Amino acid sequence: MRSPIQHFQYQVIPPHPLLVPYIRCYWVLRVPAGQPTRRELILPDGYAELILNYGESYRWQDQARQVEQIIKTVHLVGERDTSILVDLPRGLNQIGVKFKPAGLFALLHQPLEQLANQIVSPSQLGNSSIQVLGEQVFDAPTDEARIEQLNTFFLKRLLLNPLDPLIEKSLKIILVHKGNLRIDDLKAHLDVHYKTLERKFKTYVGLTPKVFARIVRFKYTYKQFHAISAQDPVFFLDAGYYDQNHFIKDFKYFLHTTPSAYVRNQHSVSDEIVRRGLAKRSILSSL
Repeated sequence: MRSPIQHFQYQVIPPHPLLVPYIRCYWVLRVPAGQPTRRELILPDGYAELILNYGESYRWQDQARQVEQIIKTVHLVGERDTSILVDLPRGLNQIGVKFKPAGLFALLHQPLEQLANQIVSPSQLGNSSIQVLGEQVFDAPTDEARIEQLNTFFLKRLLLNPLDPLIEKSLKIILVHKGNLRIDDLKAHLDVHYKTLERKFKTYVGLTPKVFARIVRFKYTYKQFHAISAQDPVFFLDAGYYDQNHFIKDFKYFLHTTPSAYVRNQHSVSDEIVRRGLAKRSILSSL
């Protein structure tokens, strides 16, 4: 499926069917020469990534942690719990692998908590096979051949490592509920002590279950914000936000702005709709 973004060539490609439990998708991103550098705010989405960068280097900035990096070649991006700013220059040429939660652990076999909110090279992890993969993909003549290289690489490695049953079940419950659930209810349903669940999440996913659920919930709410907020100004009621401040707090944390300011900049729904939605939510929460 090819979906043009302004000034970009962006393509999303499904993985081999046997890799679906581990990999969400592959993607290709290219910025043609002659286009100005564009700054994008990238929300956390619950996925870690492997990015093979063959064109110009690009800038990655974590405002919350005041960290900035210049990325040049092959790198891994751990699970993130906050947004980042990315400068996409002309001449950028990337192929990415978006792992499902716990999918990256099946490849690396090391605690993913160490990679949370980090960008690292394969050499930093002592993983020469990923570096070799990057060279093989670079040498492939077409995008189709590059995807075939990726499928071959992951089929040889990921299928040998089944997902942890507790983590697999936990993730399924969180995703089915779109992050809108109490962690106490989750651990009670799983009949597991919270410390055990938290330790496994940090190891296999990289984040705590509470943080992961918060990301999933806001991702769902953000999609709804664009899709139906004009028709249903209190859409976030169903996402589990129990008062106005709770919703605004998450919005500001993930987008670094308020809903009203965001709407003014994006022109997706009117400022009045956001104000009415928040006001009505405040009234309902006080009943």
